[in-house]
Amino acid sequence: MHRIATYYKDLSTEHEFLLELLGKRNQVCHHELENKATEINWPHLFFITSPDLYGYLGYRLMKLGFQSRCPASSFEETVNVRRATAAQWLRFRFELRRLAAEFARQHVDFLLLKGAVLASLAYPDASMRSVSDIDILVRSDNLAKALECVYAAGFKCPGRYAHPENLMESALPGEEISLPVEKPGTRALIEVHTQLESAEPWFPVTIGQVWETSKPANLDGLKVRIPDQHEFLFHLILHLARGHLFSLGLRPLLDVHLWVECQGELLNWKWIAAECGRRGYGDWAHLTLKIVSDTFGTRIPSYFFEHVPPPPALDRLQRLAYEQIWSDRRLDSLVPPRLAMTLSEGSVKSAVFALLRRVKPTRQERGSTVPPSTGIESAGLTGGFRRILNDFRVKTPQYLRAWRKGTLRWSTLQEAARLAKGRLEIKQLIVDPHQRK
Repeated sequence: MHRIATYYKDLSTEHEFLLELLGKRNQVCHHELENKATEINWPHLFFITSPDLYGYLGYRLMKLGFQSRCPASSFEETVNVRRATAAQWLRFRFELRRLAAEFARQHVDFLLLKGAVLASLAYPDASMRSVSDIDILVRSDNLAKALECVYAAGFKCPGRYAHPENLMESALPGEEISLPVEKPGTRALIEVHTQLESAEPWFPVTIGQVWETSKPANLDGLKVRIPDQHEFLFHLILHLARGHLFSLGLRPLLDVHLWVECQGELLNWKWIAAECGRRGYGDWAHLTLKIVSDTFGTRIPSYFFEHVPPPPALDRLQRLAYEQIWSDRRLDSLVPPRLAMTLSEGSVKSAVFALLRRVKPTRQERGSTVPPSTGIESAGLTGGFRRILNDFRVKTPQYLRAWRKGTLRWSTLQEAARLAKGRLEIKQLIVDPHQRK
């Protein structure tokens, strides 16, 4: 029985096969996989696998010799995803080279984050790791100049982000919301950041420390700087766990697994354990790395778990996390986040207050954006009602179409509400050190 079966009751043979295929790599496990491959319901395997994993899934099937066991049409899907991702990366690299050259001319330092780094350094080939946007970190005192460079390169904030309050509803307290800027006529999106989830104002780590320890990297011919191996790991963990409460699915966990595997002995686990305690990452890091280790068989030394205490209610947290990880990702597009959050409220009174917060958000909920958005300036009741009317005008038709097609049902709304409630419980069970009395 797979180790996560204790925490996820719906684990099937296909779930186990997928995790062992993506994770473990020794010969004994390969023999076990060969036996399981004869029992696999391939349509179900592809149903439980998020499309953002298809590229890497196809690679692993081919690498381990299971391509012939997989239906040709299903394997072709993985090939098509890799082709599309490869084309996407050609555009991204072209735009990044131009932008990096402009940054250099204007003396603007930047660090590349997340997907762009992982695709080149952690995955065997960038075509196996799709991205929706490129994340760039700049120094706060260089932000205005950095945005000028971005605009000069032809990027601008698309109209669909004219009302960023929707993004702020799930933001961390004090978080600066980075709005994607897009190159018109392309699917190239870039987000410019001045903060990291693993640093101030939430944890006692200055963003300057991340800059000081950054290192050069060659990403398929593109020479950039990235956070060092430890800061990058912390960034991945805090982003998927604290930032998104495990709601992004399986791939962020695979990202962590592959980063740990590719960095190997470059990771100082004694230092990591000590820093988790000093910085206040302990609960999030223990929970996330235990889930990654149990899920993929990642080689994380026992020293880490022995010296970083588990969070209270660890078993409950794991169950809640796996519900998020394995949830149907289609719910994200079918159910409005605000509706799911409202339905998850424990009483009618709480639901009404949730809607009122939507009409008149607090100062914290209004927050700030990069680049600055004029949309958040319309505060108060007038602005709140304008947001509600905009939501109604833009979103209602698409949800009515989904309802008529049968893809949006009451059971779908209930499931989305249950998941929203689970995310809230995770947030309540893990309290950051600076929030404790």
